[in-house]
This record gives sequence, structure tokens and C-alpha cells, in this order.
Amino acid sequence: MAFRRLCLLPILLVPLGCTAFDGADALLESDADGGLAGSAAGGVGNAGGFPTTGGSAGSSGSGSGGSGATGAGGAGGSGAGGAGGSGATGAGGAGGSSGTPGGGGSPGGGGASTGGGGSGGSPPQCTGNADCADSNPCTKNECINSKCQNSFEPNGKDCGNGTVCDGVEACDGNGICKPGTPPQLNDNNACTADTCDPVTGVKHTPVNVNDNNACTTDSCNPSTGAISHTPVNIDDGNDCTVDSCDPSSGVKHTSVSSVTQCGLSCPSGYYPTSYSYSSSCGGSCCTNNRANCSFACGSSFSQCGLSCASGYHPTSYSYSSSCGGSCCTNNRAACAKNTGSSFTQCGLSCPSGYHPTSYSYSSSCGGSCCTNNRAACAENTGSTFTQCGLSCPSGYTVTSTSYSSSCGGSCCSNNRASCKKL
Repeated sequence: MAFRRLCLLPILLVPLGCTAFDGADALLESDADGGLAGSAAGGVGNAGGFPTTGGSAGSSGSGSGGSGATGAGGAGGSGAGGAGGSGATGAGGAGGSSGTPGGGGSPGGGGASTGGGGSGGSPPQCTGNADCADSNPCTKNECINSKCQNSFEPNGKDCGNGTVCDGVEACDGNGICKPGTPPQLNDNNACTADTCDPVTGVKHTPVNVNDNNACTTDSCNPSTGAISHTPVNIDDGNDCTVDSCDPSSGVKHTSVSSVTQCGLSCPSGYYPTSYSYSSSCGGSCCTNNRANCSFACGSSFSQCGLSCASGYHPTSYSYSSSCGGSCCTNNRAACAKNTGSSFTQCGLSCPSGYHPTSYSYSSSCGGSCCTNNRAACAENTGSTFTQCGLSCPSGYTVTSTSYSSSCGGSCCSNNRASCKKL
């Protein structure tokens, strides 16, 4: 039997197909064709909608078996799968139903298998605010109903960049971060180093002026930046100490120790406080042959003898067994420092820098009553003055002489000089 090619027409979206088989002619001539293969393409799922909404399900395919008296049973229709449901790939639609048996023919063909699933819907835009961030500090980014919604932050909201050294940035209300005004860095002080810390801000650090010398005062001129090291004042105003300065430890005030020496005198700057005997100093036992000496300092002191150390004057005399001599002859002087514009002292002369203005008698200064034994002394100041005696101190010249009972002597011999500064 010759073969004829039977072409089955496509139904819906089924592609054209041609099938060759024996008995095609008889099938074509039959009143009751063995049914053409029932076919119904499964519906294609709709495209995914708004995020989280799946595509619509595809319709199930259906097909009926061909009918025929004697013809062979038609092939079952095949259905394409429907589109998937929710977001993921949709589940496939059911396959087409089996074809109905043809008259006198073979049983209807079986339906095709389940169709393929449709495509899923679009994923959501966001699940939280972080998904909507746009790196702009002047916009507010929120996730609402799975969609990002953006708005501008209010005017003046801080949008700083983490450093205060370029000013304070703020939003302008239109989504733009406006730069701030940088702080003033220069304090116009040449003695400071001006810097800015991103967190704490401007700093003015004093320059290092320390020369590591405890004997200088270190300073800096704010206008010029010139650094100076001025020697410290080491004078403590106490002439009983020796003032010094050590660069490492600083100023020192050392008390001057007493000394002893053979003989009845003391080194310059010292005075004898007592006398004693020492075999090491020679001489007959037990005549005083050694002086105990103290440093001449302070406002007053007593010393053996009837005179005082340089810078001091005797104010009275007395007897002390520690100063030797016969009892009870005056052998010790009370000494006071030469200070002030005037003072009185035992004797008829005055220390350097002073001149006698009058004489008088004082039992504390010894001598016979009532011979003058004390002088009133005044400081050599001014352009002119008068003094007891017929001479003037250094730096002054005698302009005239006269008599004054306060200067002693016989009446009426001149005993006072008028002095004028050279």
C-alpha cells in the first residue's frame, strides 16, 4: 500500500506536524474519521504583577479522542502548562483529558502529561529601610509596602562629614548638604602652635620654651615669638646665707658656718664671739689664744672687743668673761647694721657714708661721766650739710667753720664745718 503523508492542522499554539503511517488513505476515506488528535494548548501564565503577586495560573489543556467507526483511536490532546502562581515559578496546568473513543474504533488516545509552569512575578523593591539608602545624608529613605519612598530632610539638619575642622555642615531642605564655616585657627599668638583635631576642634599648644636650666626663667614674646631665658633672682634678702643656683636643682641658700682660728682676730667678714685656749695654738696655759668666729650678718650681734665688723657700728659696751680681760672692764660691743638715714653709736666718729651731727654722753658707751662718748650720725645726702669737726667726708668740701656746743670743745673755738657737695 502506498504511503500518504497526513498533515494534522495545528490547534492554537501547537506547531504544524506531519506523521506518516500505514492505512492513511483508508482513514481519510472513512465517514467517521478516527478523530484527529484532540489538542488544546494549556494557557500561558500572565506576566508577574506588583512584587509578591504571582502570575495567573495557566488553563488546563484538554483534548478529545477522535471518533470513527473503524478508524484507529485518535491521539489524546496535550495541554501546555499554565503560568506559575506566586512569585516563584508557577505550577504547571493539568494535562488535557483523554480523547473519547471513536465509533467502532480503538479507545481514545490518552491526554498529554502535565504542562510546564509559567514564569514568576517581579521580586519586591525592598524589605527594609536599609535597602533604600542612597548615601545622601539630606534625604530620608523609607521602605513602605515593599516600595522605596524618598523625601528631603528638614533645613538645618546636621549632615557633618565627621570633622569639625571644616565647619558644621547642614541640609538646606532640598536634599543638598551645605558646607559649614571653618573655625578660626590662628589665635595671633606667636607663642602657640595652632592645630585642629577632627573631634575636639581647634587647639593652641604653647611652644616649648624650656631650656632645661633651673636657673633661668623661660618666656616667649606673643608678638614676635622670640624666646628668652632670664636668670632667676637668687637673693633671698638674708645676708646670713650664701645664695647660689644649680642648673639641675635650682636656687640654693646655704647658711654660712662658724669658724675657729688661732689668735684673737677673725677672717674678713667674720667677728669674734668668744676667746678660748687651745694647746694647738701655742702660748702659755691657759691664756686665751683662739677666737671663735661667726659670719657677720643680720641686723645686730655682739662681738668681743669695742669695735664692730665692717658694715656695723657699736651701740653699747659691756663685759663678758668669754671675751677675756679683767673683771669688769668693758670688753664686748653690741653691734647694729648701718642702715637708715641716721643712728647713734659709741665713739666720736661715724662709719663710712655717715657724718657726726652732734656728740653726747651715754653710760652704755663707757668712759668717765660726763665726757662725750657718743656720736649722732647722719647719712651723707643732699648738696650741703654741717658736721662736727673741721673736715668733710669724701666728695664734699668745707665752705666754712663755726662753733656749736653740741659738738663739744671749749667755747668758743670752731668745732663744726659746713660741707658742700663737689
